[in-house]
Amino acid sequence: MNLQPFLLGSTLVALAAQPGLASVTSITNVRLNPTATGLDLVFETQGGDNSSVFTVSQGNTLQADITRAQLNLPDGGSFNQANPAPGISQVSVVPLDANSVRITVSGTSQPPTGAVESSDNQVVLSIRNDGETAQAPTPVPAEIETVPAPAAPPAVAQAAPEPSPEAAPEPAPEAAPEVPTPASPDVLVPNPEVTIDGAPVPRPQVQQTPPFLPRAVAPPIGDIAVAEGVPSFNNINLGSNERIPKLLLRDAPAREVLSLLARAAGLNLVFTPAGGGAEAGAEGASADGPPVSLDIENESVQDVFNHVLRVTGLQANRVGRSVYVGPTLPVSAQNVSARTLRLNQVDATVATNFLVALGAESAVSRERLVTNVNAVTVAEGTPPITETQTSTVDQIEVSRVDYEDSQGILRGLQVVADERTNSVTLVGRADLIAIATEQLTRIDLRRRQVAVNVRVIDIDLNSLDAFGTSFSFQNGLFGVLSSGGLGILNIGDGGTPNPASQATPTGTPILPRTLGGPGTNATSGNFLAQLLGTVQNGNGKIITDPTLIVQEGQTATVQLTQDVVTELTQTIEVTETGTLTTLDIETEPAGLILQIDVDRIDDNGFVSLSVAPSISAPTDSFTSDAGTFFLLSERQISSGQVRIRDGQTLLLSGIIQESERNSVNKIPILGDIPILGALFRSTVTDNQRRELIVLLTPQILDDSDQSTFGYQYTPSESVQEILENRGRQEE
Repeated sequence: MNLQPFLLGSTLVALAAQPGLASVTSITNVRLNPTATGLDLVFETQGGDNSSVFTVSQGNTLQADITRAQLNLPDGGSFNQANPAPGISQVSVVPLDANSVRITVSGTSQPPTGAVESSDNQVVLSIRNDGETAQAPTPVPAEIETVPAPAAPPAVAQAAPEPSPEAAPEPAPEAAPEVPTPASPDVLVPNPEVTIDGAPVPRPQVQQTPPFLPRAVAPPIGDIAVAEGVPSFNNINLGSNERIPKLLLRDAPAREVLSLLARAAGLNLVFTPAGGGAEAGAEGASADGPPVSLDIENESVQDVFNHVLRVTGLQANRVGRSVYVGPTLPVSAQNVSARTLRLNQVDATVATNFLVALGAESAVSRERLVTNVNAVTVAEGTPPITETQTSTVDQIEVSRVDYEDSQGILRGLQVVADERTNSVTLVGRADLIAIATEQLTRIDLRRRQVAVNVRVIDIDLNSLDAFGTSFSFQNGLFGVLSSGGLGILNIGDGGTPNPASQATPTGTPILPRTLGGPGTNATSGNFLAQLLGTVQNGNGKIITDPTLIVQEGQTATVQLTQDVVTELTQTIEVTETGTLTTLDIETEPAGLILQIDVDRIDDNGFVSLSVAPSISAPTDSFTSDAGTFFLLSERQISSGQVRIRDGQTLLLSGIIQESERNSVNKIPILGDIPILGALFRSTVTDNQRRELIVLLTPQILDDSDQSTFGYQYTPSESVQEILENRGRQEE
């Protein structure tokens, strides 16, 4: 069995044997030989040498599987030994399957390691249980040797670098030679004309493949305003230029390291282990602070001192020739200041929540309703009685965010908000206050405003086509009248009206005339005829052109309406003294209602808004005992959320309401005669078409200091006259 040696580790390791004959190795004996570092597991083998060993370490157990091998021990089918060596609790060798053997070595406190060595008819597995021992902390010396910082060298003018020679242009690649297209073969009849039953057949057209769609293109994102800032944290100034040539410490207490550095700078150190505010290095910390390992070379004492403070999370403050250090220093030992910021645009509560998300702390007083329910003891069989008391309790809630994988940069800053003055008070170190002030300055921005011009056009396209005839004849007691498709035959005393006195219809259908009452008629014995025809077109426009100034995130509404009674409920109640009538009137606004919602105005000049104009008007009315009521016709359009560039016009149209009515009046039988039947009938066609068009144009206002919007308005003469007349009336 020829196995190459290898080292057993904590990960999966595979060792393959050299290729040989496909025979099975037989393990005939297993021996344990104790050594100074563990033991040697010796396997005596016979047969083939093509076995492989796969090992894996799980917890404190080492497993090794020998493939293409069989366990043939004289004492039985397995081998077990308890506590064969110090640090090893169990060794077992058992068959895994017909052609595999498993070796299990269990350690007491740590996983064992080992190596495999092979020779003729023997395999040795050396087990070691002497893990690496932890190195002892380096003792901190009483003093360190420092050297003064070198003087700054005088400035030396540097010569301008010579311009690099321009790279020679690469030769243009030679064009590939054109391959001549082979000529098409000659055709006896190139374009024959085909006819079927004498009719020519159109030539078949070659179907062109539609072009491929362009590749996916993402929408434009525009420019993004970026405000970048690097937070600058507090550094302790030791007032020393001493440098450390070389310093090597391992797992030294932070207090001793800081004390050593302070003495090197000629300062005193006051250390307190009280407090638990350290965010980093808290694990393993003792009364002397967290352990620190240093490998410093040619570094200033002041920089090394601040490096230790940053990695340990300790707070420090210098007062005179002494430096206070501790996990959480008292307020009297810290460099604490307070600053009050009166915000202009952002709400104080929103600003407080923003700083809390960055690591600051805030306390808010809230009133809560507390309900206490008490049960009163009663006799058996009686329903229980409960007493409920409600009281208001003032409760202080602390807002603080504890992140899992990160740390807030404003940890240690206190924020107090005042809603009345919309101000925020910051209490903490000067560096934290500076960072918070910079962040609040970036979010306290003015909301942009936009002047939206909305032009609502209501177009009425009405047309009326009317055609009819009218004639009359009377002789004595016999009279005939035909007017507006209505025929009247009069026999007896009476009169027939003169159709010539009928006015030409103007917007109303031709109505039939009625016979007059008794009396004489000046046209008696005459035949009078009249041809009536009219064509009318109406084009009425109702234009509403308001300009509204709307702030970002706000909604503006224009309403020019009049209430119209649409429903009336009458209730009659019979009482002892009589009847009581109650009227419940419901009204709806009729007119123009315009609502504009500005959602966002971005930095690239785009306005995201929605507009919803609505126009309603009475179309018909009906009268009842309770009064006259109207039916409203409403047309409404909602644009949804749209994005328009500054100065761009959005057109919303296509809301069309169209109706057509045809009315034909005729005399029976006579009105159906071809051509001549037109003399005995009248035709009226009424076509109504209404369309609503909305034109919307936003103009973003400039709110900077250089803006002159609203300062140079000059009213026209008519407006000036109205203002002067109004001023005189008020006097």
